[in-house]
Amino acid sequence: MNNIRVGCSVLIQHNNKLLLGIRDKEPNKGKVITPGGGIELFENMEDTVKREVMEETGLNISNIQQLKTYQIINQPDEHRIIIYWSAKYESNSIHSATDLKNARFYSKEEIKQLDDAGKLSEITKQVLFDNNWL
Repeated sequence: MNNIRVGCSVLIQHNNKLLLGIRDKEPNKGKVITPGGGIELFENMEDTVKREVMEETGLNISNIQQLKTYQIINQPDEHRIIIYWSAKYESNSIHSATDLKNARFYSKEEIKQLDDAGKLSEITKQVLFDNNWL
């Protein structure tokens, strides 16, 4: 890889639970992550968040707020910048599609169990810690 990949990911809360799913492609295949994906050329970041959530979960969201930007550098193959957001769940039922499987809302206790079992991706673990989910 000779390019920096830039994407967005989002923390969606509903009834004191957080939306997570299992990544179905590399990197981090099989790890539990938040929904998100790459920004398309000329796409507004908020539109990226809405599009990725709809593609991966079928959910409508609102009140999108930027949280923090993280970067992943694993030389020589990986350099990613991920802008994390928060959003409010609005409507629809969850369906898993594209590269996020088994998406559902997890309680803090369930998230702690995922962490204890080593099932969270490293970046997801950091983001959840920074946002008081771990």
